[in-house]
Amino acid sequence: MSRVLSGTTSSFVAGGIIGAITANWGDIPQVLQDKPLPALRRTGAIMGTYGLTFAAVGLAYTGIDCAAETFRGKKDLWNGVFGGAAAGGILGLRLGRLPVGVGAAAALAFTSAIVDTTGGKLKAGELFNDHQTPVRAIYPYPIRPYQADEED
Repeated sequence: MSRVLSGTTSSFVAGGIIGAITANWGDIPQVLQDKPLPALRRTGAIMGTYGLTFAAVGLAYTGIDCAAETFRGKKDLWNGVFGGAAAGGILGLRLGRLPVGVGAAAALAFTSAIVDTTGGKLKAGELFNDHQTPVRAIYPYPIRPYQADEED
């Protein structure tokens, strides 16, 4: 239950942030340009819309992921695939278009499978290692501990 609540809450917050950015990029209607309160209400409404959409997607993903884990008794990549498909279906319902829902379900299920296959890391590990590509250093400079200058 805590995973579902955490996923839904963090998705709502992320959606609200993206909604705030989107609201500020859009054109402000001429009627609202010199009036801060209506513009603030408009921004809040856009933030709420994005936040609720993201929260519904997060709820579907984490809810189905946890339910599949409980019913199947396994913790593997298929739980995330089912959750990703459900989350994509929610996006299709939100937009009211079946092809968008099917495409989003397939894309999110595939993405979840890739993330679970690679262990949730940016580095793929041995699965995609050709043993010829050199390893790239993420932070190429040596990290030295802080040393305060001593005064005599």
